[in-house]
Amino acid sequence: MATSYAHVGCASVLLGGAGVVFLGGGFEAIRNGYPMGWLGVLGGLALWLLLVFLYWLTFRANRRRAWIERQPYSHFAEQSLKRGGFWRGYLWTWGTVIASHALVFFVSGFAELLPDPDQVRGLMTLIGLALVPAHLLLPVLGGAVYSLMRSTSVH
Repeated sequence: MATSYAHVGCASVLLGGAGVVFLGGGFEAIRNGYPMGWLGVLGGLALWLLLVFLYWLTFRANRRRAWIERQPYSHFAEQSLKRGGFWRGYLWTWGTVIASHALVFFVSGFAELLPDPDQVRGLMTLIGLALVPAHLLLPVLGGAVYSLMRSTSVH
C-alpha cells in the first residue's frame, strides 16, 4: 500500500481548487484597480506550492517504501533509516528568524545613512512586528518540514 501525503481526492481538489479561486480573485481585484489583489495571487501560488510539496513527499515516501520492500530482511531494513529531526529543523529555522530580526534592528539603527530614513524605520518597524509571531510559527513549520523530509529519505 502506497503512503500518500497528497491524497488525490482531498488535497488535489481542495488545495488546487482553492488556489484557482485565490488566483482568479486576485487577478480580478488587480484588474478592477484594487492594489491588494496581489495578496490573493500570492495566496493561490502558496497553496499550489503546498500541493507540490505534498506530492514530492508522497514520491519520496513511496520510493522509501519500495526500497524497504526490496531488502532481503525488510523488517530490519526500516530500523536503520533516519527518523525524527523536528528539533533540529526547529532550531535552525528559529536561528534564521532571530538573524532576520537582528538584521531588521540593524537596518533600523542605520536608517540615517539611507535615503528617507523615516520610511525605512517605519518599514523596519512593520517587518519587526510581523516577525514576532514568526518566532513560534516558522520554527514549528520548519521542524515539521525537516522531520517529514528526514522520515521520507532513503539514506
